Amino acid sequence: MYQVLKIAVGGIVIHQLTKTKPLKINNMANCNKLFLNFNEKLEVTPSKVEKIKTARENIKTKIIEHFKEKSKYNFKGTWIQGSYKMGTMIRTKDDTCDLDLGVYFDEVDPDVTASTVMDQVYKAVENITSTTTSKKGKCIRVIYKGDFHIDLPVYHFNKDEHSHPNLATSNNGWNESDPKDFYIWFNNHPNLRQLKRLVRYLKAWSDNTKGKFPSGLAFSIWAVEHLKSNDRDDIALYEVIKKIKDQIDSTWFLEMPVTPYDDVCRKLTTDQKSNFLDAIADFIDDAKKAIESDNQLESSKLWRKYLGDRFPEGEDEDIDAKEAALRAISKSVLSGTAYSQKSGLISENSEGVKHKPHTNYGG
Repeated sequence: MYQVLKIAVGGIVIHQLTKTKPLKINNMANCNKLFLNFNEKLEVTPSKVEKIKTARENIKTKIIEHFKEKSKYNFKGTWIQGSYKMGTMIRTKDDTCDLDLGVYFDEVDPDVTASTVMDQVYKAVENITSTTTSKKGKCIRVIYKGDFHIDLPVYHFNKDEHSHPNLATSNNGWNESDPKDFYIWFNNHPNLRQLKRLVRYLKAWSDNTKGKFPSGLAFSIWAVEHLKSNDRDDIALYEVIKKIKDQIDSTWFLEMPVTPYDDVCRKLTTDQKSNFLDAIADFIDDAKKAIESDNQLESSKLWRKYLGDRFPEGEDEDIDAKEAALRAISKSVLSGTAYSQKSGLISENSEGVKHKPHTNYGG
């Protein structure tokens, strides 16, 4: 097992492999329940979900109205994709989120360019909010200021003509892209529930960190490739980030597992890659310390350093021992060997009054 030691030589940063010590799991600082609680805090609020649903329907209505008199296009419908569809969307620390809503046409005249189709979708939704709608390289972005934004990638997909949807771009025509295939690929993971949580933790780390990080798509692919199920999310996360670093120490090339099979990390600059390498190395070091700690409070402080203040603070005690003691007391109560002490404490100390098991279970 190796880690990379960053060394500056003549103004050039190089990375040297150094051997690392194996992880020593300490159950005294088990933070699994804190992670599960943190996952709940990353959920988008029900009120915001309702706003997103309303916005989605309004956008669809605007597009239908805009294209109903245009003979060169046949609007087929919309399809929710990306993190919302996959269950990996998070509420950011600024209480915002985003939705990807694919806009599908099954007929587009051959003389109509991809950029023109994007322009028409833009015109359909440009005044739907008070904030200026923007046209990006591969989507139209509708902004609901301070709340959320909805990205509208535009597709031409006729099953009789195309094996995969064709994504409209501003400057590069139509490109094959298949979000439904990616959704299927992601959902084939044997431990989908933990996978979704791990992706959300990685996104929360990115949200809590300054500077450009790899995309949520990249984190999703890495998580699928490297997650090995574990009863503890803290250990599972540590193992995933360690394997991500092992991979990028070797190569930054990360292939999209479905059409178009391109490099997901291709837009990251050399400086951004170097900064991320430093950030993930620090995260790995402190995650290891957190798991090996003998105190949950100290462990949680290390996790909060990377995941933010929404990550709960732990107890200033040995959590594993506390839970073991509670299980032992429960067992003694059920077996009739427990005694109630003057302090109110229940234990197996026979100096107290024999504890009577409960017989009234309601009704």
